[in-house]
Amino acid sequence: MKGKDLIAKLQKYAVADIVKAGCCACMFVLLVILCAQSGSRWYISLALALTLFIVFAVNSFFVKKIVVKTVFYAAEYVLMLVYSLIFSMPFFSTLYSLVLVDFYLNNSLKSNCIFGGFSYIAYSVSIVARDYLISLAPEGAAFDFAASFATVVNEFIIFLLVFTIANMLNMIVKKTAEAEKNLQEVVAREKKLQEANEYLKEAAKLEERNRIAKQIHDTTGHSITTIIMQTEAAKLEFDKDPAAAKRKIVSANLQAVSALEELRKSVRVLGGEYTPFNLAASLEKTINETTEGTDINIRAKYPDEIDVDEEAAFFIYSSLKEGLNNGIRHGNSTAFLFELKIADGKVKFLLSDNGTGAKELKEGYGLRTMREGAERLGGKAEFTSEEGEGTEIRITLPAHIQKGEKDD
Repeated sequence: MKGKDLIAKLQKYAVADIVKAGCCACMFVLLVILCAQSGSRWYISLALALTLFIVFAVNSFFVKKIVVKTVFYAAEYVLMLVYSLIFSMPFFSTLYSLVLVDFYLNNSLKSNCIFGGFSYIAYSVSIVARDYLISLAPEGAAFDFAASFATVVNEFIIFLLVFTIANMLNMIVKKTAEAEKNLQEVVAREKKLQEANEYLKEAAKLEERNRIAKQIHDTTGHSITTIIMQTEAAKLEFDKDPAAAKRKIVSANLQAVSALEELRKSVRVLGGEYTPFNLAASLEKTINETTEGTDINIRAKYPDEIDVDEEAAFFIYSSLKEGLNNGIRHGNSTAFLFELKIADGKVKFLLSDNGTGAKELKEGYGLRTMREGAERLGGKAEFTSEEGEGTEIRITLPAHIQKGEKDD
């Protein structure tokens, strides 16, 4: 459990920061060893060690700008050159390598090769120069170039090992950062997709509510209008012809039952229940309901079957009910001509009445919905009216084939 807790804590920090912390710890240990081996000049070694450690730590964790980091790199390099020239002790190559790790973690492979090579050459020169200066001292031994060269070659292994490990870590750090960035982008895109999905769901709900509202307006509204017409007619004939008044009341009752069924059908649609729609039967039912028990006359001509999808079929049906409803309520119409036919690969809808008409026809909710519905289905709706000449509705929709035809 303790190992898992340690890993969990380490995951909170970046890989580069963990590596830099490890380098600081190693440098601290090496500098303590170097100071302990400095002999009588330990105070010089301690001053150089403290300065070098502070510069390295600040540059590793606090300096971010590349220009400032370059200045710190130069200071570290000078301190180590001075250190290596004054003291002849092991671990200097390791010290150089640790300083280079921070540079390796912040630059490209090409820059690391150039800087690492330059640092190794400078270190090698400082080693050879130090050995040569020591040989010039009165008590010093003769300068052994072969021994100095062998030391330089051996130290190359340490430089190369640190270079390889540091650049592998650099690649891991960059790939990890890239993966984290990609993950954040994926999360952001997923969030946007979820928001878009929620928006589409709300839009679908709104569209469904609008469709049901239109359906109720077109179907139930027409039935209620017919019921009003029949009951009004029954009131006028109640004293003169009770039998005729009774027929109109019976007809109005049937209309009320039909309107209730339409409402129930809308509720079932909202509940997800599917019922196939029969266009010809619905048109015939609408015409019969409108004319039965009223003084309304409708001359109709339409196919028994027509190959259109259910949305177009219901649109034709609701357009007839809306047109009849408008003609009766607003135009005082008593006669209608309804034609539905196929011509030139199109469904052509015509409904005209003998109502009062209008000098300037204004589109209300019903006519506007009719026009927008026709356009949505790839067709068009046109409304014409003249005062005293009635109103005419023409709708054109794309069609497939026609089967049979019925005249009323």
